[in-house]
Amino acid sequence: MGNTGKRKQGKIPAGETAMFCAQVSLILKAGIPIYDGMETLCESIEDEKSQEAFRKISNIVNETGSLYKAVETVGFFPDYMVNMIHIGEEAGKLDDVLESLSKYYERENSVKKAVQSAVMYPMILILMMSVVIAVLVGKVMPVFEQVFENLGTQMSASGRAIMSFGMAAGKVALVLTILLLILVIAVYIFSKTSQGEKKLGNIYGKIPFLKVLNTKIAASRFASVISMMLSSGYELEHALEMAPDIVSDSLAKAKIEECGELVKDGVAFPEALTRIKLFSLLHARMIHVGFKAGQMDSVMQRLAKIYEEEVNETIARLVSFIEPTLVAVLSVVIGGILVSVMLPLASIMSSIG
Repeated sequence: MGNTGKRKQGKIPAGETAMFCAQVSLILKAGIPIYDGMETLCESIEDEKSQEAFRKISNIVNETGSLYKAVETVGFFPDYMVNMIHIGEEAGKLDDVLESLSKYYERENSVKKAVQSAVMYPMILILMMSVVIAVLVGKVMPVFEQVFENLGTQMSASGRAIMSFGMAAGKVALVLTILLLILVIAVYIFSKTSQGEKKLGNIYGKIPFLKVLNTKIAASRFASVISMMLSSGYELEHALEMAPDIVSDSLAKAKIEECGELVKDGVAFPEALTRIKLFSLLHARMIHVGFKAGQMDSVMQRLAKIYEEEVNETIARLVSFIEPTLVAVLSVVIGGILVSVMLPLASIMSSIG
């Protein structure tokens, strides 16, 4: 099998990966030869990059008769998907595996969109803050400063002090806002590299609310993978060997690896999960009941959905906190700059009057 975890999933977005798996699964279930189905699929895709990738897959499938060899050769898809397709072909359950992969990447796409929306809005607010402060400091304040210089003899010492403070505060705020925006962009670009993703994951693991979010994302992915592999007829031990590679959080990855070692040593799966504390106590009990009833795949699928919903709720709470905080900071900074202008102006007007 491939070297799990080396491909970056970003080559083909999770949403398109889910669509690809779902459509190929439908083709196989309908009894259509995979090459003919792939040709039809290529014709229905509008995005040029995706069409090129699927056309290459179609050609390799026509030459080899193997979807696994095709997706492995083109290198556009994550290793987890490639390995699962290999397993599906060997077991004669490729249609079922692809259907499960489609649901998995749909969940991945949902979580990714939620995270992106949580990051995008604060970035827009920071950008707006930079523009507003830049206009105030670069255009508005110099005009008033010139006016006050011309009327300098009529301005009190306190007025001049307030004006100077407002100018200095505005410039400092502008510099800090621009630096913050540059930092956010740099972190985003760094996160797209394999090394950056790992290092940032370690940093996030030390921040309480991000640690909780990462743990829930890892729990959702872990439950989804176990459910998919068990429902496809694979042994639990095999599923636990592959599961750590789909988790980016280093702490969660270590816990899942520990779970696999415990199961190899003869510890029951529910007990192993209780020991590693990846799931809450309530959810660990659900797994225990499912294990006894022989419904582990169904229980894990349900848990994957529960944790996906909890991730979305956590992100929504985070956005609801960040949004008013940034608006408040923006209001205070702009208000402070305007007050530093209006107070001296009011003082001059009253002295003239």
